[in-house]
Amino acid sequence: MKIKIGVTLLLLVCSAQTIYSFDKNRYLSIEKAATNPAVVVKFNSKGGHQGYCMEMAIENTGYDTCFAWVEAGRRLISDEEKQQDIFIVKSQYVMVEPRTKLLFSLFGFCCQSHDASPHAGTVFKMGYIENKDWQSLANTINTNNFDMGAIQHAVWAVSNNHPVSSIDKGKDDKNILLLQTVAGIKHIELPWYNIGYKKSTNRLFSNVPSRIYSEINYNLPYNGEVSIVVRDRYGIVQSTLLEDVPKDQGKNKYYFDLDIGGWKDGNYTVEVVLDDNKIIEKKKFEINTQLSE
Repeated sequence: MKIKIGVTLLLLVCSAQTIYSFDKNRYLSIEKAATNPAVVVKFNSKGGHQGYCMEMAIENTGYDTCFAWVEAGRRLISDEEKQQDIFIVKSQYVMVEPRTKLLFSLFGFCCQSHDASPHAGTVFKMGYIENKDWQSLANTINTNNFDMGAIQHAVWAVSNNHPVSSIDKGKDDKNILLLQTVAGIKHIELPWYNIGYKKSTNRLFSNVPSRIYSEINYNLPYNGEVSIVVRDRYGIVQSTLLEDVPKDQGKNKYYFDLDIGGWKDGNYTVEVVLDDNKIIEKKKFEINTQLSE
């Protein structure tokens, strides 16, 4: 008897798995699903500008189950001109049975850094699928786990031309694939440094650079005294990070976190100098506050 019961339970489990197995092919794009007169789709802000900050309500008044897919790469459009649109970066598959209304949270990020964070209750339109560069970014985020702040700056780097250096590499380079993806979209080399920005009280993004931070590696041919200076494009020293400090021959590294508040846009160079006359290493960085609207 016990054996029969066990076999019966196993068959029921297998049957349930077959019935409820996930088949992406049966899910329609949310835009196409909404063309069904029996399906009503509404988008509202939950308040905030990143993560599960959007709410989607689907009411199915028909007799068939609605299978819908909100695509990573879709831009939802705010009804409020001064509040940011939201770019969806995680795909969401939903199922709504007949005669049912359900709410779902959507994972997205603001994509207009010059506007304010959406307020709770703000209505959003269905929007559209963004171009291939945006889709490339969304696909990378959709299949990986990055830091929230890094994702936001990555979205702004594509939507508003923020520098790739604004995307923090994260602990143990957790976000490095994200930086590589954005650098590839922009057709530039991966920056060796990061730039941090001043916090703003009335905007999500101040666009006021406050610090540059990174690790600089250098190799000394012999023991000597090392200085590290930062020069502007005219060769004028803007900051001295290290001055005549004894260092051993071989591989060395120096981590710095430099206050650049008030510095002008332009190109700068970090120089590692041995014994006041031999430049061992040069690294360039850029401050550029010209953004896209």
